[in-house]
Amino acid sequence: MCENRTLAQVAQAHISQCTYCKTVFLWHNNLLLNFPQEDFVQFSHALQQRAFDDYCVPFPDGEERVIMHSPCPDISFSFTRAEWTDMRAAVSEALLMQQVYALI
Repeated sequence: MCENRTLAQVAQAHISQCTYCKTVFLWHNNLLLNFPQEDFVQFSHALQQRAFDDYCVPFPDGEERVIMHSPCPDISFSFTRAEWTDMRAAVSEALLMQQVYALI
């Protein structure tokens, strides 16, 4: 059974990690993704390398969003500018907290 520890929470982005199996759980709105540690690091690199203005596309509601693929090819995130900023901040904070917990 997983015992989760919160690593970061920024707006609607919540990231936690199991203290035993090290699975990373990323909640955003009504979506929950599970990442092995290595996949979470790869996801964070992809997230940090993209600039919103370079990847945004207009959606039917008129708002620009960035589409970010998940480890599951059938599921993708779509982020508004504010959500993109929040997710990037949450992922950066989560990576930092992982380092802190590793030192403890």
